[in-house]
Amino acid sequence: MRKTVLIWECNETFGTEFLELFVHDANIYVDSTVIRIDGNRPYKVNDSLVLGQDWTVKQLDLEIQNLKKSLHLLSDGKGRWFNEKGEEIYPLRGAADLDLSCTPFTNSLPINRLPWQRNDARDLEMVFLSVPDLAWKKVKQRYQLLEEAAGRRKFHYKSGNFETNIEVDADGFVLRYPGIFTRVF
Repeated sequence: MRKTVLIWECNETFGTEFLELFVHDANIYVDSTVIRIDGNRPYKVNDSLVLGQDWTVKQLDLEIQNLKKSLHLLSDGKGRWFNEKGEEIYPLRGAADLDLSCTPFTNSLPINRLPWQRNDARDLEMVFLSVPDLAWKKVKQRYQLLEEAAGRRKFHYKSGNFETNIEVDADGFVLRYPGIFTRVF
C-alpha cells in the first residue's frame, strides 16, 4: 500500500483541503476533508472516492454534516452513473469523470486516466457536482497538455466560458490552479 497526503489552500475564499490517497492492489481510495466559507456560510465536506487502478471513478460518498446534506454515487467506469438505490441517472450517461467544485483533486482523474503527448487536446464529458448545494449536471471540459518539464506538466483547461492553465506534478496532482487553488503540501 502506498499513501499520499495532499493539502490545498482555496484562493477564492477562506478554505483548505486535507486529502489522503491510498493505492492498493485493486483500487485507489481517496479520503478528503474540505473546510470553506462561502459568503457567510461555513461548511465542512467529508468525501470518499473509490477509483479503479486506471483512475476511473467507482464510488463517491460525500457528506456536509453541518448543512445536513449527503450524496452517494456509483459509476461503472464506462459512463453510467447510479444513485444510492442503484437506479441509473440517465442525464449523466456518457460522462466518464467527476468534477467536484470544492477540490482541485478531481482534475487528476482525466489527467491520470488518459495518456498524454504535448499539444494533445481532449474533449471530455464530466459529472460536475457543485458544492455545497450538491447539484449535479453533465458538462463538457477540455484538457490540453501544453508543456512537460522537470517533473511538472501544464494543462490548458476549459469548461464553458472559463479557461485557465493548471500546473500539476509528476503524479498528476494540482500544484497551481490560478486564482482558485494552491497546493501547500
